[in-house]
Amino acid sequence: MATAPFWISRPSFSRASVAIGRPAASLRVVAGVEATPRDVAAEARGVVVEALDAEQMAAFTRDWADLVARAVEPNGFLEPGFALELARHFPARFRPSFVAVWKRGAAARRLIALFPIVPPSFALGGAVTRGWLHKQAALATPLLDRDDVDEAATALVGFLASYAPGGGALLFPTLPISGPAFAALTRAAQATGRGWRVTDPRERALLQPGGDPRELWTRNGSGKALSELRRRRRRLEEAGALTHKIYSEPAEIGGAAEAFLALEASGWKATRGALLGHPSLATFMRSATRLLAREGKCKIHSLELDGKPIAMGVVIESGGRAYFWKIAYDESLRAQAPGVQLVYALTETQTRRAEIDTTDSCAIPGHAMIERSWPERLTVCDLMIQANPHAPSRFAAACAGEKLRRRLRASAKTAFYRVMKRKER
Repeated sequence: MATAPFWISRPSFSRASVAIGRPAASLRVVAGVEATPRDVAAEARGVVVEALDAEQMAAFTRDWADLVARAVEPNGFLEPGFALELARHFPARFRPSFVAVWKRGAAARRLIALFPIVPPSFALGGAVTRGWLHKQAALATPLLDRDDVDEAATALVGFLASYAPGGGALLFPTLPISGPAFAALTRAAQATGRGWRVTDPRERALLQPGGDPRELWTRNGSGKALSELRRRRRRLEEAGALTHKIYSEPAEIGGAAEAFLALEASGWKATRGALLGHPSLATFMRSATRLLAREGKCKIHSLELDGKPIAMGVVIESGGRAYFWKIAYDESLRAQAPGVQLVYALTETQTRRAEIDTTDSCAIPGHAMIERSWPERLTVCDLMIQANPHAPSRFAAACAGEKLRRRLRASAKTAFYRVMKRKER
């Protein structure tokens, strides 16, 4: 879990509601926390921000789903069926708070932004208000209403800054650097006199529709690799009937999810992160796939030999984009590369789907297999925004502290794998 810090008192998370106005304006806390002078202009415009816990946010899942449909940039990992279920399966002290931006209209208020943030903890250097990014999620892009994108982004930035007393920076982790959400957040920073920095830009494999899978697989390699993959496929076909099935109906997704969990736990992940080894995460996976399937937003691909899954992949969909979330394969058949066979079958399927703009591999940068197979790249980054527009030195300290924190964490991880004599993943 992303447990790195931001500097804020815990009482502030008790469903605090704040009217957001001009960048330098005072904010009035409407409920639960100490109040500051009112910003009448903000209240007149009807923009209010709340920090809600998971159960409070559950009361607004319909508003949440409506925002998903209007978002300027989708994020499958911020679908209510995914993010809310993930948050609910955490110990209470580690659960995120959901920052919700509302705009009042003539008939009713409308949710125009949503962004989860992590609980407070110690910070190196200047304090950082940090978005929530669990290791089960591959993106943390906030949901911003396309019809009010700049107002939503400005309100979100203003709220996060107001709730970090003495804080130096706001951190939006893992969002596409060329996407409209990144553009809106940096515009909000500039409009309010705040500096911003891009931290840790990295690339991962991306698949676009309309391509020829054979051409894609040979673009970064050679025809020999594809020929070898086909030779291995023939070995599998000699052993039995080889089929590629896609499970997507709610009635069948539960069984497919159980098969995936069992397959994942049968390999090296059994002692290194398999969901089935963590009851709360396994329950989350069952719930999330079922809820997303009800909305047509989850598919489980299965490569089967005589009806038995030998490789499986879970794909999440949102707003015309797909996310290749997880993969597992039968390691007893490693010589025939069942995982790679599944990726090729999935590539054939996804390139034929004109309604899907892109398929995000969700892979770590430099993943050898997927980057050879999918030649396009998605660049993601962490965006840091100055909390106080009048305190650039505090922002610089926060950025330096974050850089040091990451360096120490990377060193500790390398040392751990060295001691355990394991390959870093």
